[in-house]
Amino acid sequence: MKINIYRVLVWSIGLFFLTAGVGTDTVAARERKKEEKGKTEAPVVRKRSVKYDRLFRGKKVETKKGLVTIHKIGKKLYFELPMNLLNREFLIGTAVAEISNNGNVLVGQKASDPLHVKFNIIDSTLYMQEVTNASRPNVYADEAGMKEAVEKSTLTPIMQSFKIAAYNRDTTTVVFEVTNMFLGDYKRLDPFDPYGLTAGFGNLERKATLNKALSYLDSFKAFEDNVSITSVLTYHEVLTRKNSAYRHEEQVTMKVTRSIIMLPEEKDKMRWRLADPRVGYFVSSFQHFGMEIDRSNRTYFIHKWNLQPSDMEKYQRGELVAPVKPIVFYVDNLFPESWKGAIREGILVWNQAFEKIGFKDAVQVRDFPTDDPEFDPENLKYSCVRYAPIGIENAMGPSWIDPRTGEIMNASVFVYHDIIKLVNDMRFVQTSQLDERVRTNKLPEDVMYESLRYIISHEVGHCLGLMHNMAASAAYPVDSLRNAAFTQKYGTTPSIMDYARYNYVAQPGDKGVKLTPPDLGVYDYYAIAVGYKPVPEAKTAEEELKVVQGWIAEKSNDPMYRYGKQQPYDEYDPSALMEDLGDDAVKAGTYGIKNLQYILKHMNGWLDGVDHNYDYRIEIYKNIVDQFVGYLKNAYRNIGGYYLNESFVGDGRTTFSVVPKNMQKRSAVFVMDQLRTLDWIDASEVTKNLTVGTPKSEKIVKMFAKALVNTKRVSLGYYRDNNSYSPKEYLDDIYAHVWASTLKGRNLTKAERMLQYEVVCEIMRKIKIPNHLEGGGRGKKPRQVETLAKEVSPLAPVQGFGFQYYVTNVSNDNQAHLWHALLVRVQKLMESKMNGSSFETRNHYGFLLEKIEDVRNWK
Repeated sequence: MKINIYRVLVWSIGLFFLTAGVGTDTVAARERKKEEKGKTEAPVVRKRSVKYDRLFRGKKVETKKGLVTIHKIGKKLYFELPMNLLNREFLIGTAVAEISNNGNVLVGQKASDPLHVKFNIIDSTLYMQEVTNASRPNVYADEAGMKEAVEKSTLTPIMQSFKIAAYNRDTTTVVFEVTNMFLGDYKRLDPFDPYGLTAGFGNLERKATLNKALSYLDSFKAFEDNVSITSVLTYHEVLTRKNSAYRHEEQVTMKVTRSIIMLPEEKDKMRWRLADPRVGYFVSSFQHFGMEIDRSNRTYFIHKWNLQPSDMEKYQRGELVAPVKPIVFYVDNLFPESWKGAIREGILVWNQAFEKIGFKDAVQVRDFPTDDPEFDPENLKYSCVRYAPIGIENAMGPSWIDPRTGEIMNASVFVYHDIIKLVNDMRFVQTSQLDERVRTNKLPEDVMYESLRYIISHEVGHCLGLMHNMAASAAYPVDSLRNAAFTQKYGTTPSIMDYARYNYVAQPGDKGVKLTPPDLGVYDYYAIAVGYKPVPEAKTAEEELKVVQGWIAEKSNDPMYRYGKQQPYDEYDPSALMEDLGDDAVKAGTYGIKNLQYILKHMNGWLDGVDHNYDYRIEIYKNIVDQFVGYLKNAYRNIGGYYLNESFVGDGRTTFSVVPKNMQKRSAVFVMDQLRTLDWIDASEVTKNLTVGTPKSEKIVKMFAKALVNTKRVSLGYYRDNNSYSPKEYLDDIYAHVWASTLKGRNLTKAERMLQYEVVCEIMRKIKIPNHLEGGGRGKKPRQVETLAKEVSPLAPVQGFGFQYYVTNVSNDNQAHLWHALLVRVQKLMESKMNGSSFETRNHYGFLLEKIEDVRNWK
């Protein structure tokens, strides 16, 4: 549910940001050619090798037969690979089964990408080759000469060599030692999570050195379609922070399972479903060299399960049909009992979307079996929902694919224990104004149940290939969220893949209003159809894409089906934000602030009986402040904002449009008026019993004053649309609203005095008066340029896949003359109001005037 940006980036490793291409049939031909070529390289051994018998004679041997036969001879491990599996492709994955500190990696987590490999024999050596890698381009071409050039330029690299120990008696298998692969410090199968808790969520640098003397082979299994090897590995871990004296040392022991599964043969490979950037799926891509256009381009394909009807004739008659291979999730039996029902429902709810496209029981749930010797939750073969006993407020749903086709081979959901704290905080802060059940430090079971069900559904959506859709909630008019009939039908958002959360718009006294997201939203049904609905009439991926794009075109102008990318670095599209509701941030924020004020007023009465030591209120108060700041940020993003869309010709949407002037102006006024009247957030009746610290109002004013005076965003918007909010109009509004009480001759509140002071200081920094620059004097280093959260891609007709990234915005902000003019206006205004004010207000004006005069007279 709450997914930090580092998690989001880990899930998107290997994505490319260009446009969809053509010519997928040639890839299959190229792969067949490579496979046939590789097979001819395998040696034919005609004489029986006596080495095979000698290898085992007189030794203690443990053997297990399966896809690959595994022998443990003493402390050494050997693979016996069938010769007919040479040049077959495999995934090798790493998962942790047990660990001494799960802040380094969660039990069950696959922290490093699986290796995509094949084995080959050249001369007398067996090699493991890496077929694909996220950092290496995957390319294909159409014409014969171009294909040959591509093959010469994309040789499959050799990862590792193995000395052949023996061939079996009839020369149908080859034996080689793999001990070091599973018991050595093999960095390509690194079990540590670089973004885990111990590593400071990616902020600390880890050096982990394997201690071989404290490591050993634990067990191994072999089955018809996979093998797994479990090792106990002990590392000496050192964590440091760059440019800091921080150092943490720890001995880490973990039980690590490496599993190997075979990827489908050419004839069984799933057909790509080519991607369209107007619907949010994780994607992979191949670079395509062809002659249809005057450049190379990319073929993008989505990540999806290979879901095919078991009876195509019945399917085409409109009957519900079971898939050939359903999507099966195994649920950890270590979850708290009270969670298990919600988890099962959260998974199975996706069957509603699959039934809409003709599949029966496409998604299935099973408990961890206790009587199946083959079952291993760390094996890549099994997709699991795991309990993570760690104090992090999070859940995540990563998946792993066949890199050739995008077929999801394995997916996991990890539910961290403190997700229940996140749920409790959100339900209290966002809905306690209306829902009496959540006015407590421990939610009742029914509330926790419905909240956990939503979290699991969201994470399973990722496991099905869906990215976040941050634009979904912006489709709803704000006042509709106070309407019982509307919310009971649609919930808080058209997609549970949004971060829309709970109904903070609903007011005390609103009757029958639904406070939670839907089980599935209309976009979720639509997205599953786009990704999974069979197109039996299509003979190629290109034909299939034309049909799918017809479905997308039908919905392209309906806001309920709009896809808005996540903006991880900066947020320029105010209609695709996290943690927001509705189509009007000012109106939604106004309702939300009323609710926060109501909650603060009643909080002690609700909690005195259950929160005797104020621990809960300390945390909840922080969350209330953060929620308020979120309302201001949501509105602030309208100022100089853009609506950003993936747009095809005929869609009825532009790729970008500047937020209308009226919305920008309303948002600016809303933010400034809230900052002027901020004293309520300090809530002395609540905070007098909490921890000592700087009043929150002061921190909030300081945070926003700097942002208010930054006209770079407004300038860029005005440059693109001269009917939009201009920098002059914006600074005029700052003058009118930051100094509203001064203009009316009123005495200032503490918040108003602080806001005026911070704005004046920021203006001085903007016009680069040396003695007001941070760091002091003429030698101050220039600030880093602001960025615009939309990557400009040269590839028409769309901007691309993945997240909304940024481009540099270094110009269109030559507004020093306007800041200077504002400073002069402020100076004259305060001079004219000096005599009619209270002692405190006069002193405030005098101090600011002296500061301004000192700056203006500086030489």
